[in-house]
Amino acid sequence: ANLRLFFMALCLLKSIQMAFMFGFGISTALEIKFHQAYGNHIKTVGIGLSLASVFGAFNMWLGLKGSLQHNKFILTLHAVFDAVSFILHMYLGSEILFVTIPEFEDSLRLKCSENDVRPLDPVDDCRPYVQSVRTSGFQMVWRSYYYESGRDPNFFQKVIDVQRDGQCCGFGPPQRCYDWDPSFPHNNKFDASFYYTGTSTATPGSGDWAKYSTVRQICAPPVAGATPNENWYPSLPLSSESTSDSEPCDQIIDDREVPPRYGGCRYDFPLGTCKDLEVGIYNGCMYALENTMNAELAPPSLVILGLSVFQTLGILAACCFCWKRKQHDTFPDTLSNVPYDPFKNAKVDIAGALERKIHRPEHEKEGIEFMEET
Repeated sequence: ANLRLFFMALCLLKSIQMAFMFGFGISTALEIKFHQAYGNHIKTVGIGLSLASVFGAFNMWLGLKGSLQHNKFILTLHAVFDAVSFILHMYLGSEILFVTIPEFEDSLRLKCSENDVRPLDPVDDCRPYVQSVRTSGFQMVWRSYYYESGRDPNFFQKVIDVQRDGQCCGFGPPQRCYDWDPSFPHNNKFDASFYYTGTSTATPGSGDWAKYSTVRQICAPPVAGATPNENWYPSLPLSSESTSDSEPCDQIIDDREVPPRYGGCRYDFPLGTCKDLEVGIYNGCMYALENTMNAELAPPSLVILGLSVFQTLGILAACCFCWKRKQHDTFPDTLSNVPYDPFKNAKVDIAGALERKIHRPEHEKEGIEFMEET
């Protein structure tokens, strides 16, 4: 009875586990930003989590039925399925956890997001990080947020939240833009055309935004004059259906010039008022955005790995049930426990007392009746 009660309690805990895995798997599979940042395989992992939760729910029902009927075949099948579920959960949870591990050290990532990276070298030390495939994924997330913020205030708020929490502005290091021709990798959702088809003229597939379908980084075109706009970022419009509280960043090169000349933006696609501050006050948000997105995946993956202990307990409970005899296959209590013998433990001679009572005189035989033969 206690073993069956433990099995039922374990099934209740497993139901909570499966509900969590199903919800997290669906959200991971449908969230576009995860595909952009970590690649399309994260979508496959999310779908795998959802399917594993459905399989786990079926196995939970199977185990509960086997425990109630004490069916050893079903219990054995349940133990095997629990072992398979344990392997699946460990693999899928580890896959998500591993993608949240940064490729470069925190100190380098933070320093390379600044305008002045000394004592590091901006080319030898920082460029491998800034132009890495992993950083390009987070760069695509930031650009999609920037573009979509023109027609969806939720994306605008997401950018503002990252900038406020990370004390940063824009994505890349301020005023350190370098043209880079390679297109985004095709083994993941880095295709810029997914978002960047709209332009200021509302012509799909053309204009500056469409260039990002084949080029990872475009800098502001140079402006001739005494004060150059070297290493400035381009000024690109938000979506054509703009309802954003922020305008595209297009800054004056030199306040002393009349008429003023605009040369792009010192920050990499910023939103809000941070772009109006001098370079050096804020870093780029490439470091903060990666940490923010990693924090959305790492804790749930650890929960998935930790809750896999339920599958281990399920295997042990099923094995104990199989080793336990069935109710109809056990000795009755009268055989397993010797019954109490009143004669053996009596302190008086019962037989002698009964015999003396039978052979007493007739007038003393009270309460004893004799049957006469006819």
